[in-house]
Amino acid sequence: MALSAVTRVETPSGVPSFRLLLPQGWEELPATRESIAQLTALSSAVFKSQHRPDLDSEFTRMMELATRRMKQAGVFAIYLQTTVPEDDVLPLSMSASIVRGRLGGTLDREVSSLFRDRGAAFLSDNHQIVRWTADTVHDGEFTGTSSRVIDYLIPVPGAGRRTALQFTTTLVHPTGDDEASELVDQMAQLSDVIVSTFSWEGAPA
Repeated sequence: MALSAVTRVETPSGVPSFRLLLPQGWEELPATRESIAQLTALSSAVFKSQHRPDLDSEFTRMMELATRRMKQAGVFAIYLQTTVPEDDVLPLSMSASIVRGRLGGTLDREVSSLFRDRGAAFLSDNHQIVRWTADTVHDGEFTGTSSRVIDYLIPVPGAGRRTALQFTTTLVHPTGDDEASELVDQMAQLSDVIVSTFSWEGAPA
């Protein structure tokens, strides 16, 4: 999938602007209830076309939870497939948020914990972006569905390691489905490619 669309978001105070290349048909939108509803509707159409009401219900519930936590989590932008043919829409969501050190301190302890306890690794050899994943198998009314969450942490320049930009990608899929697992791996690779295009505004491309 070719990356060509460029997003330049309005960032929170104290955070420089940045560039991110997106696939054709994708768009960056402010993190509002309307944008979340648009993302939910697009993904719901995909799940219904695949006759997976369980995944539709799970993703909708996750997006409702995301809406409630949006302000608390510092989310300021989400990334949507807005002009993609229905058959090509992927069941994933991506958001951008700001993470700050506790009590004005650095994020060093949190980052060390990510490497020690969460299996974090650098996305590329330039050691600019920290990446980690978490896989969850759901139970109860959502038995049969799982989700993979991929997080990326990028220190904000000039912030003394006290502030970082975080991208979060969420993938919902059937549990134990080999074909779905392969699609999840492909979507995770797409997520990595998108985030790997990240650069701060004004920095060399």
